[in-house]
Amino acid sequence: MTAPSRDVEAGRAAGLVGAGILVSRLSGFVRTWFLARYLGAGDEQDAFQTALRVPNALRNLLGEGTLSAAFLPVYSGLLARADERGARTLANALLGVLLVAVSVLTLVGIAIAPWLTAVLAAGFTGEKAELTTRLIRVLFPMAALMVISGWCLGIQNSHRRFFMSYASAAMWNVAQIVLLAGWGSRAESMTQLAWWLAWATLVGALLQVAVQLPEVWRLAGPIKPTLPLQNESVRAVLRNLTPVVGALGVVQLSGFADGFLASFLVTGSVSALSFANMIMSLPVALFGIAVSASSLPELSREADLSTTTEGGGAMRRLSTAQRAAVQTRVQNGLARILFYVVPSAVVFIAFGDLVIGVLLVSGEFGAAQQTLVHATLAAYAVGLIGFSSNRLMATVFHAMQDYRTPLRYSMVSVAVSIVTAAALAYYFRSNRFAVAGIAFGAALGSWVNFALLTARVRSVFGSLLSPETRSAVLRVVALTSAATALAWLLRESLPPLHRWLLAAVVLGVFSLLYLVSSWWLGSAEAARWLRLSPRRRVES
Repeated sequence: MTAPSRDVEAGRAAGLVGAGILVSRLSGFVRTWFLARYLGAGDEQDAFQTALRVPNALRNLLGEGTLSAAFLPVYSGLLARADERGARTLANALLGVLLVAVSVLTLVGIAIAPWLTAVLAAGFTGEKAELTTRLIRVLFPMAALMVISGWCLGIQNSHRRFFMSYASAAMWNVAQIVLLAGWGSRAESMTQLAWWLAWATLVGALLQVAVQLPEVWRLAGPIKPTLPLQNESVRAVLRNLTPVVGALGVVQLSGFADGFLASFLVTGSVSALSFANMIMSLPVALFGIAVSASSLPELSREADLSTTTEGGGAMRRLSTAQRAAVQTRVQNGLARILFYVVPSAVVFIAFGDLVIGVLLVSGEFGAAQQTLVHATLAAYAVGLIGFSSNRLMATVFHAMQDYRTPLRYSMVSVAVSIVTAAALAYYFRSNRFAVAGIAFGAALGSWVNFALLTARVRSVFGSLLSPETRSAVLRVVALTSAATALAWLLRESLPPLHRWLLAAVVLGVFSLLYLVSSWWLGSAEAARWLRLSPRRRVES
């Protein structure tokens, strides 16, 4: 396959991942709007968001991210060698292992729910702590279903089926939207509504798995969970799981630490952190995760891992052609990510209040909460480049089946994040905006991780930005700055408008200015959005 055709195929695959994620995230924003409308940013919202952290953490540790990193390279290698029987055996064996693991964890989690509340939200007391414990017990089985969903995602992505694996998460949101829209105003209290919502969330997880199973059955069926641990491919995946779980575990530790610190701050800090993280994660998912998820199967095939050994030495054993292929894919992926996340970061900082006004302001969520979430979002946005690019950088190591290097770097970055967050939260503890300090700690940690990962990848594969893409990135920064200044001047000159209309005008003008000027200077990415032919070929 030629370089241009590989780039087109990579863009198409990333587009399918992005489209699936967009469907999921748009439904997620609708869900969040209903959450803000009916639960506001008070005790019940804090309890629900805290209870949701536990199953979400297990999903991340044993589900999507873990299986994509540990399972997909091995499974893709079997497919590349036309060993469909071996791939099917591996899929069923891994499913059996996962079912046993999550069943045990779910039972343990339900039993120790009070202790989890004490650890995760030590600042919660009385009825707020009791509600959190009850919600954890309802939501914990969701973790098992989400892990199975991650197994489905790994199989679909290995077969280059990207859309449904990511769009299926919309079902999780839909179940909660139906509950809130239909019964949100009928609950006798917010406590009762939070209880109902937890059960709807569990049903949504079941639906998320159900909509994926038909395609998984067609790709890897029949589905018959087994436990043949003597299988070499199974053992390879299980060996890979330990460092991957470790790397993701330290990231989850950072999230838990952030929630723990926020529980000691003013009421609504936990919710503000969750809302800001949800908004910030949209460009991370649409661009960072989309590019990295679509790149992992191709990087695994291009590296031909069947001829290498586990560990960092695998990178050094690649041929010149293999290194060039990996370098080109990473260069194009990073340039594509930066094209989107640089303006996204600026929008969150300069116009984040408009974004929050559209997505969250309603009912119990008013101007005070809007200001608090904007401050937190702006702090997160400082690290948006790191948050979005780190997944792609880690994917390079995962494709080489080197899982320990990202683990070491994650440990360093999380330590920086926690120490910074704790220091800022403590220093500004009497200020209602102290929660923004926690978000800034996470942003700083993401930059540390990015610096470590890129330095290592660059030492093996060379520059991560070709001269053309380096120029394109510089133009992105310049054009973003110009578009921001003009959009800000427009906002200041407009008469008072409804928040939705104001956001549409200001953000619409910003986006149009950025895209048109980028296209004029040769951006192929902007040309795709505007449905125009690129003025000249520049990767961006």
